Amino acid sequence: MKKFLLILTLVTLGCGDSSQLNLPTVEVKRMDFNVVVETIGSLDAARSTVVSSSIGGDRGTIIWLIDEGSRVKVGDALVRLDSTPFTDAVVQAKTTLAEARAVAASFEQSLGWEKIQSQRQVATAEFDLRVAELDLLKFEKGDGPLELSRLESAVQEAQQINNQFAGYLQDLQKLVEDGIITQNEVEHGRRKVVDSEKVLRMANQKFEIYRDFVFPSSLEKAKGRVSRATLELEQIRRSSLFQTGKAKAAMDQSFQQVEDAKSKLEQATKELEATTINAPIPGMVVYREEFRGGERRKPRIGDSVWHNQPLLYLPDISSMVVNTFIREVDVHKVAVGTAATTRVDAFPSIAMNGIVSSIGVLAENRKLGRDGAKVFQLTIELEDGAENLRPGMTARSTILAGTIEEVLCIPVAAVFIENAEAYCYVEKSGRYVKSPVVLGSQNEIVIEVRSGLTEGESVSLVAP
Repeated sequence: MKKFLLILTLVTLGCGDSSQLNLPTVEVKRMDFNVVVETIGSLDAARSTVVSSSIGGDRGTIIWLIDEGSRVKVGDALVRLDSTPFTDAVVQAKTTLAEARAVAASFEQSLGWEKIQSQRQVATAEFDLRVAELDLLKFEKGDGPLELSRLESAVQEAQQINNQFAGYLQDLQKLVEDGIITQNEVEHGRRKVVDSEKVLRMANQKFEIYRDFVFPSSLEKAKGRVSRATLELEQIRRSSLFQTGKAKAAMDQSFQQVEDAKSKLEQATKELEATTINAPIPGMVVYREEFRGGERRKPRIGDSVWHNQPLLYLPDISSMVVNTFIREVDVHKVAVGTAATTRVDAFPSIAMNGIVSSIGVLAENRKLGRDGAKVFQLTIELEDGAENLRPGMTARSTILAGTIEEVLCIPVAAVFIENAEAYCYVEKSGRYVKSPVVLGSQNEIVIEVRSGLTEGESVSLVAP
């Protein structure tokens, strides 16, 4: 590509030979020139973070603020809130946690004691049941049948004795009949029979009473003791489960209170730590304005702060952009990725390179300069910057839309418009004649002439 000619070399001032006027003129020349689009916008950070309070409610009160415009690093203090109520809250939360832990330990000890008591009661009931079962078995299979057998044997023995005495009495009666013994001896034998019959009746009565009443009753009593012991064991087991479960529920509730106290302590500690708001990213401090007390103002010492209230911005000024607008007539000249050079009014000697990063889709009606026009939003991403740049600074950008090579050019000042027709004043035989021209591309200084002029002609920069 041919070397671009400096714009200043295009314009050559001179005087025509007109006998009427001495006018500033310029020669029509063939040359290369850059097509540029000029815009005016403002600087802004490419990335910005809003800093707010994380304390719940509106309990924060500002006691210190970093100076606006300060450059900060990650972790630097930005805002300090009054920590007194939050320190008190931490102390109270610690006390509550200690008390909850003491209560939980007491309930845990009670549960252990309840388990031991329950185990003892169950063991005792199980022992009583086993004793009752053994007593039943002993009576049903041992003592009861043995006593029944003994009484039955007593009946048999008494019956045998009675039989013996009855036979003896019969023998005595035969002897009396034979005259061998006296009647007195027979009477003595008869008394023996009567006594043995009494013994027999008594033995038989004892046997029947024991068999029909005592044995069944004692057996049922032994079975009843087993049933009562079984029922009592079941009741004790249920009661033990209930009491143990109740103690465990109380312990679990107390441990939940410990966890709740821990959470409250953690929250109180976080809120205490949050009374110092630190920079999450590096950047420059910019206060946020809000309506307070009927006025729009920035935060200051003594202000109350509520949860998630934005206090300031941290623009990352290491990466800056220019937010600007481009005229509808120029939008076709520019594309994303087009190179641009930017200067700010505060530091006009510093030129910063960049590229167009975005172009708006919809046009807006906006006044540019003295005229209203349809424009499109445009963002230029700067590739480099300056140490003292600030968001909001006025930025003037020159966008390189392209290069025109080897075309006829004249200064923009040499073109005049009348009834939407473009024309120039061309020097002809010492006079300046109005000559229509067809124009092409242009920048802020020169414009392409497609027809109406020839190379080497002189045109006036002012109307004759």
